[in-house]
Amino acid sequence: MKKALVAAAALCLSLTPAFAETAETGNLMLPVTVESYQAHPVASLLLGSLSKDGESASLVGAEVSLDCPMFQAASGNVRQQLSVSSASYEHASTLLIEINPHWMNEVSENLTVGFGPGLGLAQTTVDGGDSESKFNIGLGASASYRMDQLQFGAEYRVMDASRLALKVGMAF
Repeated sequence: MKKALVAAAALCLSLTPAFAETAETGNLMLPVTVESYQAHPVASLLLGSLSKDGESASLVGAEVSLDCPMFQAASGNVRQQLSVSSASYEHASTLLIEINPHWMNEVSENLTVGFGPGLGLAQTTVDGGDSESKFNIGLGASASYRMDQLQFGAEYRVMDASRLALKVGMAF
């Protein structure tokens, strides 16, 4: 039941921008087509943990985030986060590839917090060669602090497994 609720909430959140009335709300569909669009990319390293079924593993990875080229809200900022990470358990390893748009809002100078849906592919390989791939849908929450070009952040995501990660990145 918990997975169904998370999936339904993530699906609703991910579809909401597609039905936004852009003329009246100030929301913008396909901002990438506007001459003034800037991606504001950030490349980050991830360190954290991945937990599933009571078992935890260390997580390492990389992430690239940018202002969403598909949708921008009238308030806040939608950031598209693309990440690749891996975790190794005692007798298995998991590779995660995820895309997570987060609606971010500035709470103080250089500090933003946000949340959003997530879509991912998890490929788990058991020692000895057996492998399983699964698509996941879920929710996440994040915070980031920017100091000039350096960016520090934290994120918690719940999909098939929960992931807590700290981020250190460089804005370009």
